[in-house]
Amino acid sequence: MSDKPSSVDRHDFVKEMYRAYWANMARSMEGTWKVIAPVTVVGTIIAAVHRDYLPPSLGITLALAVVFWGLNVIIDLNAWHRRNLFFLSKAERFFLQDDDYGRLLPTAYKAPKRSWIEFYIIHAIAFLGLLLLCVLYGAFYKLTGSIEDWLLPLFTFILGALLTFINFRKQEASAAKHFKELFQEPAIPPLL
Repeated sequence: MSDKPSSVDRHDFVKEMYRAYWANMARSMEGTWKVIAPVTVVGTIIAAVHRDYLPPSLGITLALAVVFWGLNVIIDLNAWHRRNLFFLSKAERFFLQDDDYGRLLPTAYKAPKRSWIEFYIIHAIAFLGLLLLCVLYGAFYKLTGSIEDWLLPLFTFILGALLTFINFRKQEASAAKHFKELFQEPAIPPLL
């Protein structure tokens, strides 16, 4: 990086940063309502199975697919949010002065958090709880001992769990890579 920006560039950056923070807060609040959609779909599917409008095997399979889809969306959103916080923190370090931390921003914001964001942890736990409810409802209430009843839901559960694990590992590796590139100096500095 070259010299620090001029005071005019710094002033413009701080104004834009302020606007972006307000926009992000509004987006986070909207995100809460968007998560209700897959939960509602799963509830509707389970109600349809319970009232015998859908065959149990098909209904439980659909509910599992929606839950895994929601869980993977949460994993992706959390990784995207974290990567953007890394990028924002790096830009802030360039434009802001050291004494701005503690005045404009909390000092904790100087180094971005590497772990999951609490908002997404809560959503992931909710989807895992919903997954558990779907499995328990299917296993103990609606699915019979017949292998035909269990085949499709079991396949969906195994495939969903496997793909979710792969997605989780991929997103965590991506976030770790971005953090390392942005905030950790190389072990051996370049010779030139």
